Amino acid sequence: MTALHDLSSDRQRRLEEAAGWRLRLKRDPSLEFSADYLAWSADTENSRAMEAVEQGWSAAGAAGESPEILEMRRQALARIRDAAGKRRGLRAPWLRVAAAVLAVCLLGGGVIRVLLIQPAAYETGIGERRVVPLPDGSHVSMDSDSRILVDYSKTERALTLSRGRARFDVAHDVDRPFTVAAGVETVVAVGTTFDVEKLGDTVMVTLIQGQVVVKNEPGSVSARVISKPKPSVSLAAGQQLVAVENTQPAVTSADLQLAAAWEAGHLVFRDEPLDQVVARVNRYTEHPVKIDPAVAHLRISGVFNAGDVGSFVNALTAYMPVQATTTASGGILLQPRL
Repeated sequence: MTALHDLSSDRQRRLEEAAGWRLRLKRDPSLEFSADYLAWSADTENSRAMEAVEQGWSAAGAAGESPEILEMRRQALARIRDAAGKRRGLRAPWLRVAAAVLAVCLLGGGVIRVLLIQPAAYETGIGERRVVPLPDGSHVSMDSDSRILVDYSKTERALTLSRGRARFDVAHDVDRPFTVAAGVETVVAVGTTFDVEKLGDTVMVTLIQGQVVVKNEPGSVSARVISKPKPSVSLAAGQQLVAVENTQPAVTSADLQLAAAWEAGHLVFRDEPLDQVVARVNRYTEHPVKIDPAVAHLRISGVFNAGDVGSFVNALTAYMPVQATTTASGGILLQPRL
């Protein structure tokens, strides 16, 4: 079972807040629709904390009223009330009791431990960008239509970029390496800043500051047998690694100003194939642009505002041998010009 003091201070705080909200909601269910609760529960980590408290409470209720359990609860109540009061000077009555609620939940059969060790998921919608603060002081800046999983433990900080693009500002911690997996590539860092982008089978890692090692780690046993192992690649600041499945990764110099342009809402392309360009543009539109394979190889250079699909398409049709057709669903199809 997880003790409260074994958790990070951030998780302790969220659990205590969740316990307080559970108590208040039990007394006044209408608070579920209050602005304060809606804002608090919109945070994914807060929602997970509330789920842990709810399930822990249910499990505790089913544990029975044996003398041993009652004594454990009494001791836990006293310890956690004391610690929480000293740490935050709890004044509101519901906050003073929240520590007691949390103590009961922590004795609910280990449910909180199971829930809290599950990776947390963060994602952005079309056209949305957000900054996610992590418990160790690191930050993740997420591009539009991106998704990451965060799984922290005492020995490692493991993240996965499922789709999209993100910049990672890593707090220094030599005892807990910070890793970001994207496809079959894994970036290993201690304290540094870098971008990772996943476009289909292509993964791009751009190192802004510090030093990282990129490892190739096929996920399945069959993939490891079929594919030849690729050596790890060390990057220095200003370098970019481009890795495509079943090929050796390429390392080139990167323009760091251009690499960070997406954070200001700009899409910059330099002699890139049209299919990759369109994949990036589609992160910012509800009506994705489709592309005929016959023009996928055309190479594009230019600067566009993220989300301004109309200007992007107009530029293509004006300067490239392509034509645009609006589909029945409201999307755009790019084809060779007739």
